[in-house]
Amino acid sequence: MSDKSDISKRRRHASTGNDSVLLALGDQIRSARLANTMTQEELALVSGVGRELVIQLENGKPGVTLGKACRVLAVLGLQLTALER
Repeated sequence: MSDKSDISKRRRHASTGNDSVLLALGDQIRSARLANTMTQEELALVSGVGRELVIQLENGKPGVTLGKACRVLAVLGLQLTALER
C-alpha cells in the first residue's frame, strides 16, 4: 500500500509545479478569445470541444488532453511551445 501512497504524493507534487504554467496558459487563451470577440461557447463550437473544456483551460485546470488544448489554441492562432527550465 505504501507504493500507491508514494505515487499519489508524487502526482500531487508534480501537479503543483505546473500550476503557474497552466494558469498562464489559461490567461493567454482567455485574452486571445476576448481579443477575437468570441464567447466561450463560440470558441468551443469552432474548436469542436465542449464549453466546459474551454472553462477548464481558461482556469488553468489540469486534465485537459493535449490534442483538445491544441485545437483550441489553433482556432485562436496560438501555438504551444516547449520551454526549457
